Amino acid sequence: MPHRPLKPQKGVFITGTDTNVGKTVVTAALGMALQQTGGTVGIMKPVETGATPDETTSDGHRFRGLFAPYRNVDVHRLYCFPPPVAPLEAARLSQQSIAVEAILDAYRTFAVHHDYMLVEGVGGILVPLTQTQDVLNLIELLGLPCLIVSRTSLGAINHTRLTLMGLQQAGLPIAGILLNHTDTTREEQQASTATLIRELSTVPVWGPLPFQPHLHSRWEDGITTLASHSAIREVTRMMRESD
Repeated sequence: MPHRPLKPQKGVFITGTDTNVGKTVVTAALGMALQQTGGTVGIMKPVETGATPDETTSDGHRFRGLFAPYRNVDVHRLYCFPPPVAPLEAARLSQQSIAVEAILDAYRTFAVHHDYMLVEGVGGILVPLTQTQDVLNLIELLGLPCLIVSRTSLGAINHTRLTLMGLQQAGLPIAGILLNHTDTTREEQQASTATLIRELSTVPVWGPLPFQPHLHSRWEDGITTLASHSAIREVTRMMRESD
């Protein structure tokens, strides 16, 4: 029996134009901003590669440590593979497999207890999860609008437009694009990239978020600062006002 998209939920699926564009940072900042509204927030990272479940530097561990003091935020991670490669290959190397139906079941159980859901993807939209299903398929099945996180460095215009095109051709709802400065080099080029992405996009474009060189060593302080940034606040407001 073919899968059908789940019932719409307030929230977003956070995807990236590539790896290391800031999906985890954006997810954490949105979670922090949403919990400040008093609503219950579910943060789900279905698949993580390059980390073991007990590794202190893993995204799942960072999420749990960040939100441990807040009773209205829960974190759930389903698959975690040590090899730092694409999910399909990471699962193979770990002698396991990823079941998209298991992700959907976990989401159904988890989402019913929360006002807002944040689901962070892995890599970009065409990253394979199984031999026949990729992140794009998962986004469609979850039924959440997609928030695209893009860097502002060279190449971002092409990557952003390709991601936008892929989602639009699949007929999936797009919340918008959130730009993120991942370094401070070539500031003039980064400004030009941000301007052109905003000019050429047919969906809302927020940001850019500022580059924080000490974010990983001062994780909680950095995320708390980003949670108050106007771009994060605008995305949060969009989520709260969605039907």
